[in-house]
Amino acid sequence: MTDRDSLYRAVLDNPDDDTLRLVYADAIEESGDARRAAFVRTRVELSHVPEYDPFAIRARYHDRKKQAEGVRWIGELPPLPDGISWARDPFRRGLPGAIQARDGAAFVAHADDLFALYPIESLELKATRVADTAAFTACHWLTRVRYLSLLEGAGGPTVQRLLDSDHFERLTALHLGPQMTTAPTVRAAVRSRVFKHLTDLSVHEDRRGGGSLAGELARLTTPPQLKRLDLASNRLTAESLGPLVASAALETVEELDLSDNHLGAAGLTALAGAALPNLRVLHLLRTGPTVEGIAALVAADFLPALRSLSLGVNGLVPTATTPLAGASAANLRVLNLHDNRFGDRGAESIAKSANLAGLLTLDVAESYVGTAGADALSRSEHLTGLMYLNVYGNAFDAPAAGRLRKRFGDRVFL
Repeated sequence: MTDRDSLYRAVLDNPDDDTLRLVYADAIEESGDARRAAFVRTRVELSHVPEYDPFAIRARYHDRKKQAEGVRWIGELPPLPDGISWARDPFRRGLPGAIQARDGAAFVAHADDLFALYPIESLELKATRVADTAAFTACHWLTRVRYLSLLEGAGGPTVQRLLDSDHFERLTALHLGPQMTTAPTVRAAVRSRVFKHLTDLSVHEDRRGGGSLAGELARLTTPPQLKRLDLASNRLTAESLGPLVASAALETVEELDLSDNHLGAAGLTALAGAALPNLRVLHLLRTGPTVEGIAALVAADFLPALRSLSLGVNGLVPTATTPLAGASAANLRVLNLHDNRFGDRGAESIAKSANLAGLLTLDVAESYVGTAGADALSRSEHLTGLMYLNVYGNAFDAPAAGRLRKRFGDRVFL
C-alpha cells in the first residue's frame, strides 16, 4: 500500500478531518497529478467560506479547469452498484461523497461497499418505502450522513420513524422534495428527533396553498438554530410568509431563499419588517416585488448587513433600481439583477452609485441594457472591485463591448 493509499484510508476512517484531506491532496500532487490536488484543496477551502467570499467568486467564475477536473474524476471511477448513482454534484470537500439511492433497500444493500470506497456524507433517497424503514434506520452507516434528501414516497408516520433513527448523529441538513410535503409529512419531520439539530433546511412544496413548513416553523416555541433556510417554490404568499418572518425561527438564519414564490410588494414589505440580525444572503428570484416592494426592502434594518442579494427575473423597471442605488449597501458583495427590464437608466443608476462600490459580482444579463448603459458601467468610478460582471444578452454595439472588455478584461462576460 502506498503512502497515498494509506492517507486515503485515513480519510475514510476520519471523514470530518479536513487536515487529512489536505495532506492527501499533497500526496496526490507528489504522485504527479497537480490538477486533482488543486481540485481537492479548492473544494476543502470552499466548504469554509460563504458564496460572497472573493475565493468563492474566483473559483466559481474563473477556475474552470478545476471545476472540469471533477467531471474527469467521476468518469474514471468504477460503476456504482445497481440502484445507486452519484448525485448531481458528487463532491463533498474535495472527494466523491454524495450519492443518490433508488430507495432505502438499495442503500442498505450496498452501504458496506460504498463507505469502504468513498467518504459518503450526503444521501438522496428517490423513494422512501414503508417496507425499507426498519432496515434503513438500523443501518450504522447513517452515522456518517450529514445531508439527507427525501424526494418522494412516504407518509408522516414513516418519515418520523426514519428521522428518529439513533444513527443520525451527524445529520444537520435536510431536504424534503415536493412529493414529501403533505401537511402530515411536514409535521412529522418537524417533530422528529433530528429536527432540533438541523442547521440547513430545504423544503419545496408545489401543492395549492403551500406554506406547510412555514406554518410549522412559525408555531415552534424552540425552533432549530438554522443557518440556511430554502423555501423556494413553496407557493408562499404574503399571508403565509408574515407569521414566519415574525417568529423566532429566522433569528439565526444567515442564508434565506424565497425564490419562486409570488410574494409581491406585500410579501417583501412583511419580510422587510422582520428582525433578521444574522441574514447575509437573500434570494428573491421570481417573487414579483414591484417598485413598492423594492423600496420596502432597501429600508429593512437587515439590508446594511447583507452580502448577497438576488432579484433576478422580476421584470424590474428603471424606477426600481433607484432605491437600490441609494440603499445603505456598503457591505453588499454580490448583486444579481439578471433578466429584468431596467435598461440603460437602471444600469446608469447602478454605475453611479457609491453605495454599491463594494460589489465583487454584478449580474445585469438580459436586462435591456444598450450602449449608453454599457458605457456607464465601463466608465463607473465605483465598480472598481468587480471580479465578475455579467452583461450577456444585452443589445449594445461592438464598440461598447470593446470598452467593457478594456475596462474589466476577463472579468466581464459578454
